[in-house]
Amino acid sequence: MTPPSLKRVLLGILLAIVIAAAAFAYAIARAGYWLQAPAQAPVHADAIIVLGGNDGDRALRALGLYKEGYARQIVLTGLARGNAPPPANLTWRAEYLVARGVPKAAVKFEVYSENSYEEAQNVLDLMKKQGWHTVIAVSDPPHMRRLAWTWHRVFKGSALGFVLVSSGAQWWMPDMWWVDERSGAFVITEYIKIAYYFAKR
Repeated sequence: MTPPSLKRVLLGILLAIVIAAAAFAYAIARAGYWLQAPAQAPVHADAIIVLGGNDGDRALRALGLYKEGYARQIVLTGLARGNAPPPANLTWRAEYLVARGVPKAAVKFEVYSENSYEEAQNVLDLMKKQGWHTVIAVSDPPHMRRLAWTWHRVFKGSALGFVLVSSGAQWWMPDMWWVDERSGAFVITEYIKIAYYFAKR
């Protein structure tokens, strides 16, 4: 058998490099879409969970879901220290919701979670205490992939359910995330967090 010529070997290597580069470029271009893909359509549930750390998009989405009749309770998550009252990022969202027609009695606080994993755990505990079967968890689009992995892991075997619903944030640019500073920061941060989560498994 005649060995392949050096030219053919080099052409094969070059072709492999081009294919790999194209695949990498495609993956980069689709990175935002991959992050948001686990978002789901809302379903009727026992409560709407507004996950912490946002500038209002999540509360706005929760308000819409509440008014559309998807749930009659809204839970705002955040962090309080010791016996301190709910932090400002929770109270202003509660005031925003109440001012737009949500009864005060329909708004609850979850003030013990320090990260997304603890949010899932504490929401699951709250569901058990309240006798809830399903909740809607609202967060921003780029968080969906990591939240899906985290919440599925926490809820596994519990017989309780959740639906991840995107806030529909107007600033999010999944198709051109690399040209927008805020979208780019979220994409990079989310991939780092996902890598960290998997490294801890």
